[in-house]
Amino acid sequence: MSRLILPGPTQGLRIGLFGGSFHPAHSGHYHVASTAMKRLQLDWVWWIVARGNPLKTGHGDFDKRFASAEAMAHDPRMIVSDIEPQLGLTYTYETLSTIVGAAPQADFVWLMGADNMVGFHLWGQWQKIAQLMPIAIIARPGVGPGARNSPFARRFAASRIPEAAAPTLPGRTPPAWVYLNAPHDPASSTAIREGRA
Repeated sequence: MSRLILPGPTQGLRIGLFGGSFHPAHSGHYHVASTAMKRLQLDWVWWIVARGNPLKTGHGDFDKRFASAEAMAHDPRMIVSDIEPQLGLTYTYETLSTIVGAAPQADFVWLMGADNMVGFHLWGQWQKIAQLMPIAIIARPGVGPGARNSPFARRFAASRIPEAAAPTLPGRTPPAWVYLNAPHDPASSTAIREGRA
């Protein structure tokens, strides 16, 4: 494994980690990242473009997905990272634990749209992810109560904090998570790909 090159400064900073296939990235992704940045009072959001997704087929070309994320992450405090191909990693837990090991002085938060929360229990070592760093779930259209009744939400019900306490999330000891309600952005990677087809 090669040495990890972090995408930005970490010392004493509050950093949101936002992973995805971004096939392609769209305004809904930016909405999740910017909502989290404001509501959690983050210094940075790192977009982590997945090398691949074991739960999906047809990942698409990495360079194109990376470029689409760069085009969409237009806030100066958002950085798009190629950490996974750098290290040859595919599973989120491995990626996040490597980042935490490389920058223990930062307060990291895993950012996730509510659409991903529904199937979060299918991810490899999902409970370890929840115990590694706090998690912020941002509302997405069409999800409704499915996210809040998901296996993740039930398993970690006692670790949920009130939405009003969201700014305290980055400094909390995991497991800790918050559900952030926000105006919905209807954009969808699947719909964009189907429209192109």
